[in-house]
Amino acid sequence: AIRRVLGPPLPAARAPARQARPALVRPHVAMPSPMEDRMGQMVEGKGEGKGEGKGFKGDFKGGKGFKGDGKGFKGGFKGDGKGFKGDGKGFKGESKGFKGEGKGKGEDGAMVAFDKGKGKGKFKGGGQMQVQERIVYQRQSRNAGIHTIEIYSPQFWFEQTEMEEFDARPDRYGPSVIGKYTKGIGQIQARFCTDDEDPVSFVMTVCHRLLERMEEKGFNETGRYQPDGIPLGIYHSIGRIDVGTESIIDRSKSMKSYLMDIFERYGDGEANIEGVDQYNACYGGQACGLAVVSWVESDRWDGRYGIAIATDISEAHPFFIAFVGAATTAALMFPDAPMAHHSQRASAILHRLDFCKPVGWHDMAPVTDGKYSVECYLDALDSCYATLRKKVNDRELFQITDYNAFHTGGGYHIVKKAFERLLRNERPECRGAERDALTEARLHPSCHILKRVGPCHTVSSFLNTASVAMSKMEQALGKVLMVFTYGSGCASSMYQLRFDDIPYFDPLEIWYLKRFYRDSIKIQPEQAVLHQPYVETWMKFEYKPYGRQKYGFDPETLEDDVYYLGEIDKFGRRFYHRGGLKTLPIDNKYKLPVDVAEGRPNRKHWGPMHEKPPEKEKTAEDVRRQIEYDMTFDHAAEEQAYMEIADLTDTYRRDQKVKILKPLPDSKPQGTTIEPDGLPHTYHIVGTWNRRKPQEMRQNSDGSWSFEFTLGDNRWEEFYLMQDNDPAKRIYPHVEKGNKDAVAVGPHDGGVSHFWLLDCRDRVDVPEDQTGMPGDKYLVTFRWKKFKELTWLKLEGEVGEAEPGQYFIAGSWTDFELVEMLPDSKRRRGWYSTEVQMTSLGLEFKLLRNEDYTQVIYPVPPKRGDRTASQTSAIAGPDPLGKTSWKVDGVLGGVYRISFFRDPEDCEPASMRVEWTKVDDRPVKELDPTFYLIGPFNDWGEKGMNKMRHPPGNLSVFTGEVTVEEMALDEKAPDKKKVLMPFKMVQHKMPTRCVHPDKDKCTQLMEHKVLMDDKGKDLSWLIGGHPADKAKKGDVFTVKLQIAPGGEMTVSWAKS
Repeated sequence: AIRRVLGPPLPAARAPARQARPALVRPHVAMPSPMEDRMGQMVEGKGEGKGEGKGFKGDFKGGKGFKGDGKGFKGGFKGDGKGFKGDGKGFKGESKGFKGEGKGKGEDGAMVAFDKGKGKGKFKGGGQMQVQERIVYQRQSRNAGIHTIEIYSPQFWFEQTEMEEFDARPDRYGPSVIGKYTKGIGQIQARFCTDDEDPVSFVMTVCHRLLERMEEKGFNETGRYQPDGIPLGIYHSIGRIDVGTESIIDRSKSMKSYLMDIFERYGDGEANIEGVDQYNACYGGQACGLAVVSWVESDRWDGRYGIAIATDISEAHPFFIAFVGAATTAALMFPDAPMAHHSQRASAILHRLDFCKPVGWHDMAPVTDGKYSVECYLDALDSCYATLRKKVNDRELFQITDYNAFHTGGGYHIVKKAFERLLRNERPECRGAERDALTEARLHPSCHILKRVGPCHTVSSFLNTASVAMSKMEQALGKVLMVFTYGSGCASSMYQLRFDDIPYFDPLEIWYLKRFYRDSIKIQPEQAVLHQPYVETWMKFEYKPYGRQKYGFDPETLEDDVYYLGEIDKFGRRFYHRGGLKTLPIDNKYKLPVDVAEGRPNRKHWGPMHEKPPEKEKTAEDVRRQIEYDMTFDHAAEEQAYMEIADLTDTYRRDQKVKILKPLPDSKPQGTTIEPDGLPHTYHIVGTWNRRKPQEMRQNSDGSWSFEFTLGDNRWEEFYLMQDNDPAKRIYPHVEKGNKDAVAVGPHDGGVSHFWLLDCRDRVDVPEDQTGMPGDKYLVTFRWKKFKELTWLKLEGEVGEAEPGQYFIAGSWTDFELVEMLPDSKRRRGWYSTEVQMTSLGLEFKLLRNEDYTQVIYPVPPKRGDRTASQTSAIAGPDPLGKTSWKVDGVLGGVYRISFFRDPEDCEPASMRVEWTKVDDRPVKELDPTFYLIGPFNDWGEKGMNKMRHPPGNLSVFTGEVTVEEMALDEKAPDKKKVLMPFKMVQHKMPTRCVHPDKDKCTQLMEHKVLMDDKGKDLSWLIGGHPADKAKKGDVFTVKLQIAPGGEMTVSWAKS
C-alpha cells in the first residue's frame, strides 16, 4: 500500500458508480512526491535513550535540535517533534541518511529511514530507529514527445476549382479569379462548419475520439510507470490537458473546463487533470504543445499522458468563403515517443499590431493588416532561425533536418514562401530544379491535409506535423522534422521532432477513407452560405442552431461521435450533446447531480427525438435498376480500372498489409443502369434454331421489334439480342435460362452465359399455351420505353420447316475434336453413325448437336462420380451439363461402328439410343502424341486447352507459352498476391494422361520426378515460385517438355 508521508492519508478509493472498468486497469492513485521518494514516515516518540547514530551528512554542532513544527521540510513534521529534543550533538558526522541503534525507555515511537550512512554521535530523545531499503518508482521521462495526433474537421467541404468558377461570375469577382485559389494560394478543398459546431464542440469531439481510439487500439502505456505495472483506466490515464485557440467563446470560462465534462461523466468523477487554455492568435495551440511536453519532462510529471489540443475556425463571410477553414487536433504526449522532441528550440515573442480581435469588436473576424502580417511572420521566422542555429553551434539547419513544417497563414502559398525564405538563408545559390526537388522532398509531405482543410489558425502546425507522419510512415524513421509555428501579435517558435518509431497513425490514404471523407458532405459553392449562421453566432444569447434545418440537411447526416451545440442560454452558457439531434438523451448512468443543480438543458429540450426515416419500399423500377446495375458491374474490369498507389503495413496490426488503389483517369465506370439514348438503332436476335447466326428483327409501328422462328427438334430454343448487330451490345436476361419475366439487361458486353430459354416441352413449369412440337412457330417481341421488356407467344395454327439438326462426335481418337456423324442410309430416319479404330488411347466419346457445347448428349453413369459409362446407361441432353463419356471396351486394332438414334417424332431423351458393334480388325495405327497446357489461364482446361507445338518430324520436344500474372495461391489469403503461374499438361486432352510433378508448387530447380497418370489433380509446376525465374507481371515464359528415347520426361521453362 502507498501512503502519503507528509500529510493526511488519502481517502479510500470509491467504488465505480457508473462504468465497470476492464480487468487489470485501475484508477489513478497519487504517486509519492520527489521528497516522499527520499523520506520515510515519522511518528511521535517519547522517552530517554542513548546510543550510536550515524546521522545527517554535514555538521550539526550546537543548537537546540529539531524542536518545532519542522517547516523546513516539505510537508512538515506533524506533531511537536518531541522525539528530537536535545542538544543536537548526536548529529555530527557524515552520512547519506539515518542509521543507528538506540536504547532507552519510551513509548512505541519509531523512526524509519530509507538510506544508509556513516557517522558517529549520540542520539537523545528516545524511541527506536529501524533501517529499511529505499523504494523508488522509476518515472524518469526520456524522449518525451508525440505518440499520435487525433484530427477532426467538420463535414462540409467544397472543391476550390468549383469555387473559382462560382466566384468568376459577373456578380462576384469576375473571370480574374480563375486559378487564384488553386494555383495562386495552392488549395484543393476547404472545410467549414455551420452554427451547430464551435471551437468547444471541436475540442470535446477530438478528445473523446482520441480516448476511444486509445482504448480500441490498446496503446495505453501508463502501466510502465505504475507500481503494480497495471495501466490506468483510459479516463484516468490523462494527467494534463491544455487547450489552445484564438477563437474563444468566453473571456473567463476555459474551453478545457467544458472538456472536463467527459472525464467527470465517463471517468467516475475524474478531475485531477492539470491545465487550462492558452490564448494567442495562431500560436495558442503550439503554446499548449510546448507546455505539455515540458510537463512530461518535469519532476512534477505523475506517469500519465498529456494532451495538447488546438482548436480554431477560420470563419469567412459569403464573399470570402474560399478562405474558410476549420479543424482541431489533439496531440498525445508521453515519454519514449515515436516523434520525440529533439535537440534545441527557439522562440521569438514580439509586440506587433498586425492582427487583433479587440474586446467588443462587432464581428467575429479580426482587425488585420494582411501584408504587414506576412512581414511579421517572415521576421519571426528569421529570428527563430538565427537563434536556433546559434544554439546548435552554427550548424546549417538543412543539414540536421529532413522535413519542414510551417504555420499555415492563409494557405499553402504562405508555407511555400516561408520554406523558400529559409532556403535562401542557408543556400542562397539554390535555384530552379534543385529548389523544386528540395521543396518536393522536404516541404510537400507536410502540406497534404492543409490543402484539403484550408487555414485553421492555431491548429495548422499540428496538422502539418501529422501530414508528414501519415504520408511518410516507415520512410521517416531516423529522420528529423523541423517545425516553425507562428501567431500574429506576435509569438513564434521553432523546434525539432525526431522519428524514433512509427507513430500511432493510419497511413494518409487510409485515414482519408476511414476518417476524413467517411461521413463528409460535399457541397456546391452556392451552398456555402450554410457557413453564415455560424458567423452570426458572435455575441448571441438565447440561441439554438438552425443552419442545417434551414438549408435542407437532415439530422441523419449528423455524426454519432461528434459533439454539437444544442443551445446558448440567456447567460451565454453553452450546452452540447454528442450526436446532436440525431441521438437519444445521455444514458442515466452518465448523468451527474450538477446537471440538475445547475438546471442544465439537455437533449430533450432541443426538439423531438429524431427517428430514422423508414427505408423506402423499392418499386418495380427500383428493382429493375438495381438488378441491371449489379449485372453490368464487371468485377474483373473494375480491378483493372485502378492503379496501386500504396502497399502499407497497418499501424496497429503490423502483420496486416493494406493496399490503396486509385481509379485510373480513363477507366470505364462499372455498374450502370442503361437508359435509352434516343438515337435510331437496329436489333438482331441470336438463337439456337439456326446455329446462333444473327438475324435482324422487324420494327413495328408502335416502336417495338419482333421476330418469328420455327421450333426445332429439341422442343426448346435459347437466344439473346444485339443492338446494331454489335456483339459488345448484348441484351440478355439477368439470370441464366431466363423466362419472359426476367429483367432485360444491356446493351452491354457481359452476360455471355445468359440466354432467354423458350421451353416448349411438356413440363410442370411450362405454361400450357407455350408447349409445342417441332415445326410450330413463335413470335418474340422486344420493347424499350421506360423499361426493356421481352415477351413471346405461340402463333397458333402456324407451322414452318424447322432446320434439321446435325450431330457430331467428340472422341479420344481425335483429341476430342468434333467430327460429324452422317445419316445411316441403311437404317430408318434418325440414325447417324461413324467408324473408329481402337488404339492404346481407348475409345471414349460424347455427342453434340450443331457443334454447340450447350447441346451435349451424354450418358448417365449408374454410379455417381463415374466418369464413363456403357451403352446400356440412360441418356441425357442436349444440355451444357455433359461431363461424362461413353467408353467402348474392345481389343486393339478392332474397328467399331458407333451409332446414334434420335426419333424425329419423339424428342425426349428416353427415345435416344447409342450403340456400337465391332465390324473389323486392322493393324493398329497409333496416333502421334499431342500435349496441351492447362492452368488458371484456361480454368484448368474447362475453357479449352493450349496445344503445344513440336518441330516438324520431331516428337520428342514440345513447347508452349504461359503468361505470368499477379495471383493468390492461397484461397484463404486472397490479398496476398505474387507474380506467378501454376500449370500442368495433359496428353490427348485425356484426364487419365495428366503430366505433372511428384510435388505441388514445384519449381524447375527442385529435384522431382515427372509423372503421367490420373493422380495429378493437386500437383503442378509453378513459374515464379523461385527468385531465379525473375518473373514480372505480364512476362511470357516458354515451357518445354522433352521426352527421352526411354520415355522419361523433363520439364523446364525460360522467359520468351
